[in-house]
Amino acid sequence: MKVFLCHSNADSDLVLEVAKHLRRCVDDVFYYEERMRIDEEFEKTIKRALYDCETTVIFVGAELTKWQEKEIEWAWEIRQSIESRRFCTYLLRRDDFPANLREEIRRFPRKIIKECGPKDAAHVAADIARNLEVPFFVDGLPLNPHLFDYEKDIIEHFGKASTLRACSFDEEKAKESGLTDEDLRGIRDNRLDGCPAEWPSVVCWKEGREHLNARLGEARITEWQQEFGDFRPEDAAVIAATLSKYHQPVQNRCLCNQGLTFPEAGPREFFIFPRGQNLLKVGILVSGGIAPGINAVIDGIVERHHQYADRLNYSVDVIGLLNGFRGLENLGAAQHPLHPKYTSSRANEGGSILGTSRVDELLDMDTRQRWLESIVMKLFAIDIDILYIIGGDGSMKAAHAIWTVAQEHAAKPIGRKLSVVTIPKTMDNDVLWVWQAFGFLSAVEEARRVIEDLATEVHSNPRLCIVQLFGSDSGFVVSHAVHASVTKQCDVALIPEVDFSMKALARYLRDNMVRREEPIPRGLVVMAETAIPNDALEFIDERNPHYVNTLSEDEKKEIQKFQATRKEGGRIEGQTNDRLRSAGLKIVSQGLKNLLTDTTEERLGRGPQPRWKDLRVFTNEPRHLLRAIRPSCTDIIMGNRLGTLAVDNAIAGYTDFMISQWLTEYVLVPLELVMLGRKRIPKSGIFWKSTIAKTGQPPVLA
Repeated sequence: MKVFLCHSNADSDLVLEVAKHLRRCVDDVFYYEERMRIDEEFEKTIKRALYDCETTVIFVGAELTKWQEKEIEWAWEIRQSIESRRFCTYLLRRDDFPANLREEIRRFPRKIIKECGPKDAAHVAADIARNLEVPFFVDGLPLNPHLFDYEKDIIEHFGKASTLRACSFDEEKAKESGLTDEDLRGIRDNRLDGCPAEWPSVVCWKEGREHLNARLGEARITEWQQEFGDFRPEDAAVIAATLSKYHQPVQNRCLCNQGLTFPEAGPREFFIFPRGQNLLKVGILVSGGIAPGINAVIDGIVERHHQYADRLNYSVDVIGLLNGFRGLENLGAAQHPLHPKYTSSRANEGGSILGTSRVDELLDMDTRQRWLESIVMKLFAIDIDILYIIGGDGSMKAAHAIWTVAQEHAAKPIGRKLSVVTIPKTMDNDVLWVWQAFGFLSAVEEARRVIEDLATEVHSNPRLCIVQLFGSDSGFVVSHAVHASVTKQCDVALIPEVDFSMKALARYLRDNMVRREEPIPRGLVVMAETAIPNDALEFIDERNPHYVNTLSEDEKKEIQKFQATRKEGGRIEGQTNDRLRSAGLKIVSQGLKNLLTDTTEERLGRGPQPRWKDLRVFTNEPRHLLRAIRPSCTDIIMGNRLGTLAVDNAIAGYTDFMISQWLTEYVLVPLELVMLGRKRIPKSGIFWKSTIAKTGQPPVLA
């Protein structure tokens, strides 16, 4: 697949960026400024390129230049003999075709581009790729960060894709095998949005592999396994799902036969580190917020690396990279040597002994490439062989992008092979292919305690309490904590996955308070960070009698931006920023007060009324308390096991993977699979239905 970019000099900056992105997904891109030849006339160079390229992409800026007209004319002449040639047009900061664009070209696809920055170039390149029906990635990541929000949906997709492949991509045969037109469209759309064509395998470097026999001697292998654990065969695999429907013997529907499995985590009988000199250099970095159990993970990594080095007689430097990716800006002060004596003494503590930070620039296409290049060059500069990243959804994406960029530079003089391994850490429990993250249940237990204590408060001193817990894009903490609380202790649980309106919420709460037949109204609502009502814009409108007047202009802008994103089918990426978090809490808390104390709003409830004028509302935000607690025994054990198993497989040459407990086993998950979305609660699932049964709230509050 080859693409010709037709443009004017005035738009060269944008087109150059588009060309850079396109080259990652097509065979070649012709961009004249890069291919001009002093020994050849312009016309000859252009005509040869147009003949070689199957698609001509026309960028129309302020005007269509005379040279562009010539290029289009020559391209159209070629199409007269090769009808398969395609055209598509991008109108830059204009709404319609220029008068001098030939009529035939106007019938091909066009798109209006309002903004023309680096971020927009990636979206233009993605749109071109979609027209060409080829997948598009930026730094190894799909452009759509929310392809899937449930592992079963991913399994279903790859199972169907495997069936289509077994039918040699013959759609009629695939339909005979049970696939529908909708299935075939879904396979195509997911692939074009960045889903791998096949279930990805974990990358394993075998170059320079050495068997343990070479260092230990065959007689000591048994002794080694007694200390480190039994070797996992290379073909030891854990099936992605155990339900019987995924293992039908007919029509090749068995996940095992389709290869939908994960390598089992554990010790291996071969290793590739250290390479060259008898020294291994390891970096550990914590990204995002803290969680109970981080220090146990760090200790597991450090202990295991020193254990390998001692038994195989080589040197190892384990370096803690302080304060996450942000700390790499000042690399000289960001390195902290780690030794088992130090890490084991801190393994049971809360927080992170290495600090942590969030770098939103790694999620922003305008800044990500610069950050990635800088991170990789700095890791090369200090000779890191293996980088362990402990983090959440955004950190997993950053890790895969770092590995992708490092691979591109590996063959260069300054480059080197960099292994990247991740350990999932998420209080939201929203990383795909993680059964339950370490620290999550500890946070839920603490959240349950907070809810029950606040229930005592509002019962004794009647008020309406709004508790805001974790949940930037999912309601796992809210739903689990409410589910674990006393039945109907909480009036309503609000999560991002389930739509609700302020008026419906207020109507339900008023009816609930009336049923209590208490003179002073009281209640308890638990909400996630981005449980934003669908009518939020009404409450930042000064013309609304229930207007919430305490929002800053920045908070109002965040609500408007969030609602616009949601209207287009988009979602939060990364953490919830403070302005959106506080705006959502203000709208729910103060909006409810305004609605409930408005006695003219008869639609909100009938019957004997409590003294609504006496209603008081207060809020509580215990998020930071939940994640700062000391780890439980479960967190410590799980964290240490994750760190230990990560080392076992990193030493053996496995890279670009996440170590995870999936169902009942510890496995290696390719980061390509983790990149496909962010886990959410299925609102039609039994767990959510059980949760709202605990509160008594209706299934729909919209």
